[in-house]
Amino acid sequence: MRTLQETTRAQWAPGARPSEAIADWLRRLVPLTPVRLVVVLSAAAAASLLLPKSGWNTDDSAWIPAFVILTGLSVMLEFVAVELPHGGVVSVATITHIATIFLVPPPFAALSVGLAVIFEEIVHRRALVRLAFNSSSYVLTIALASLAVRLIGDPRVLVTNREHLPLVAMVVIVSLVYYVLNDLLTCAIMALTTGRSLAYLVRTNSRGTILAEAGAGMVGVLFALIWIVEPIWTALLVIPAAVIARALQYIRQLERETRSAVASLAEVVDHRDASTFHHSERVALYAVATARQLDLDEDVVELIAQAAAVHDLGKIAVPDRILLKPGPLTAEERTAMAVHTEIGARILRQFHLFSSGANIVLHHHESYDGSGYPHGLAGEAIPIGARVVAVADAFDAMTSDRPYRAALSVEEAIARLRDGAGEQWDPNVVDALLALLASGRLALDDRPTVADRPDAA
Repeated sequence: MRTLQETTRAQWAPGARPSEAIADWLRRLVPLTPVRLVVVLSAAAAASLLLPKSGWNTDDSAWIPAFVILTGLSVMLEFVAVELPHGGVVSVATITHIATIFLVPPPFAALSVGLAVIFEEIVHRRALVRLAFNSSSYVLTIALASLAVRLIGDPRVLVTNREHLPLVAMVVIVSLVYYVLNDLLTCAIMALTTGRSLAYLVRTNSRGTILAEAGAGMVGVLFALIWIVEPIWTALLVIPAAVIARALQYIRQLERETRSAVASLAEVVDHRDASTFHHSERVALYAVATARQLDLDEDVVELIAQAAAVHDLGKIAVPDRILLKPGPLTAEERTAMAVHTEIGARILRQFHLFSSGANIVLHHHESYDGSGYPHGLAGEAIPIGARVVAVADAFDAMTSDRPYRAALSVEEAIARLRDGAGEQWDPNVVDALLALLASGRLALDDRPTVADRPDAA
């Protein structure tokens, strides 16, 4: 089950500028804002409760115990949730949601899930707009899935008569309606509030949890089938449900801890030299803004953000006598310093979450004319992420104090970037960064500086 997390007031503001040209075009074509989407969704959810109830005899009260028990279980499972990488949460309440679709007639199935979601939102004192979105999205999803079930037939009759083919078709259709609609609605609201691509959000938020979520759905199907035969045996599903819940939690915990560990290593490098404090953070800021100015795919932007934040990780193996040397390096020292790109890439390849960005770290000191290191790549042969990080890295280095020189003015840094475009740096990337600076969309006054060090005087 996916729901929306808290967002900032600025993100909810209508008219927020999307980062991609296509998203901007769609917004002009259809002036949809997060608040308007919630209003439309709430109206659709209310209307869905009036959908026809074909295929189910609501006079048969056998469904009432299932309604009561599943509503209670849904309330409890709503509190077992795992955060998704780019907003929203996923919980094992999918188990009871799927079971409710099969065992409770409409509109009571939608009401059961809707009440559970509302209860959890109220307990956590969520904002009204979030409460409205999450409850409405689930009422609509469950109502449409219930309609699909009833159009095929009564699950109890199919199980009793061993009509396997219609039952399989029912499971497939319910799963598609539930997961696809739920994911699309959640990712759509996040796309509107963050400006990220809808397709990108669907991919990244499903990555790593899709099997666990599918497993939860199948446990829900088993719950319904066992309930039809003999309700008491549904208690056996407690253990697989708990295993799935823990699996989801461990997946996200592993991701968080991996990111934190690698980021901490990168910070060690920045903290070794007062002049490079927050350097990686600033490079990531410039690189992401430049990548979006170039209209790169959101997956590439995310990869650049990760790699830029740890691009100097390999300097952890460079001795202080070289890293902190106040004067020019000797040829031997330059060789020792140059190895940091290979060391950083080698470290990142040990972590699945960062392995894709290892090539960016490896090649961020290549030159556009082929005179860089470590492999002397030139032009388009250099990964685009490495070309972006190279320009961001150079700009921050030039505008920051170093042991061997004072920071250059922004004007001087811009002049040097222009002079080196086509030789040291990709001219398109340079143009993108300069366009951001000229338009004021990249404000240097807001960047973290050495003065932000906790031990700064």
